[in-house]
Amino acid sequence: MAIGSRLAGSGGRVAFSGRLSAEVRAFQGQLFDQRSVPNRILVIALGLLVGAACVLDVPELRLYWPTGIDLEIPLRAASHWASGGQAYPASAMLVRSGPDLPFLYPPYLLPLLAPIAALPRDIVTGVWLVSCFLCAVWTCRRLAIPWLAIAFVLAWPPFAEGLITGNVQIWSFAAFVALLYVPVNGVLRQRPIPSRDARDGIAAVAVGALKVTQLLPVLYLARRRVRAAAIGVGALAALVLVTLPLTGLAIYGDWLAQLQRAADPAWTVGGVAIGRSIGIPDVAFEVVGVALALSVRGRDSAAWLGIALLIATPSVHGYTFLFLLPGLLTIRRDIAIPIAALFIGVYHAEAWWLAAALVTGSLVAMQRWPWLRVAEPDAGEPALSRQPEPNPVPTTS
Repeated sequence: MAIGSRLAGSGGRVAFSGRLSAEVRAFQGQLFDQRSVPNRILVIALGLLVGAACVLDVPELRLYWPTGIDLEIPLRAASHWASGGQAYPASAMLVRSGPDLPFLYPPYLLPLLAPIAALPRDIVTGVWLVSCFLCAVWTCRRLAIPWLAIAFVLAWPPFAEGLITGNVQIWSFAAFVALLYVPVNGVLRQRPIPSRDARDGIAAVAVGALKVTQLLPVLYLARRRVRAAAIGVGALAALVLVTLPLTGLAIYGDWLAQLQRAADPAWTVGGVAIGRSIGIPDVAFEVVGVALALSVRGRDSAAWLGIALLIATPSVHGYTFLFLLPGLLTIRRDIAIPIAALFIGVYHAEAWWLAAALVTGSLVAMQRWPWLRVAEPDAGEPALSRQPEPNPVPTTS
C-alpha cells in the first residue's frame, strides 16, 4: 500500500509538472505572438519604459546642444556673404563648437537666407523651431505612428537633437517619408513610385538639396521613373541658375574646398561616420550607398534606402539616424523598441552603429524568418480586428 501511494504521488507530480510545462510553453507562444494580448502588453510596457527614458534624456540634450544652433550657423554665413565677407573661410575649420562652425550648405542657399538673416533673430528662430516641430509631427503621422506615441518618438534622441538644434535634417527626412511611405487604414505602406512625377522628383531632390551626399533617392527614383528623377534634377539646376547671378561661380569653388576640408578625418566635429570610426575612406561607403540605392527592390526597398543614406553620409550626427526609423518600423515592435533604446544618451557612437547593424541584420534575417517582421492585419481586415498568427517560437518534439 505504501509503495502504491508513493507511485501515485509520483505520478501526480509528473502530471502536474507536465501541465505546468505545457502552460509555460503556451504562454511563451502567446508572448511572442504579435497579435496576442500578452505581446501587446509587452510592447506597451517596453514603449512606456523606453519612451519615458527618452523624455527624461531631453534636458541633457538641451544642455549639450544650444537651441537653434543649426539655423544660426547658416544665418551668420548669409550675413557675412551679404556684407561682402566670406561664407566659406578656411579659418572656420578651427572652430570646435558654437555658431561660428563652418557653413557647409551649397551657395544657392545664401541669397535665400540673406533677407531672413536681417530679421529679428529670436522671431526667426522661434518660427523655424515651431515649423520643425510641426514637420516632425506630420512625418510621424505619415509613418502611421499613433498620436499617443508621437511625444515619445519626438523625444527619441535622433528626432530630439534635430528639433533642439533646428537642423534641416527634420525636413529632409520628411521629404524622404513623403516620397516613399503612406499610411493606409492606420498601417504603414511603402508608396508606389509611379504616381506623380513632378512631386516625386522634387521630393527626391529635397532629401539631399542641402546635403548633397543624401541625393541617393534620386538614383533610387531614376531606376523606377527616369522622368520623375529628371524633373527633380531640373528643378535643382534651375535654382542654381536663378541664384547664380547673385552668388557668382567662384563661390562654388570655395564651397567644394570647404567640403574637402570637412572630409578630413582629423576634423572631429564632422560627426561619427562609420568609415572614420574604423579608418576606411568615406568614398568606400559612398560607393556602397550608391550600389544599394541602385539595386534594392521589393517591399523593404525604402528601409534599405534609408540604411544606404546612413552609410553613405560622411558627416553623420544623431539626427542622421532618422533614416534608420523606417527599418525599425519594419521589424517587430518587441525587438525594435529595445534597439531604439541604444540611442538614449549623448553621442554614444558605438551603440548607434550597433543599432544600425541590428536593424540591418533583422531586415536580412526576416527573409528567412518572417516572424521578425512587424505583424500586419490580414487582407481586408481592419487593423484592430486581427486573428492570432501561428506560433513563431521554434518547438522541439
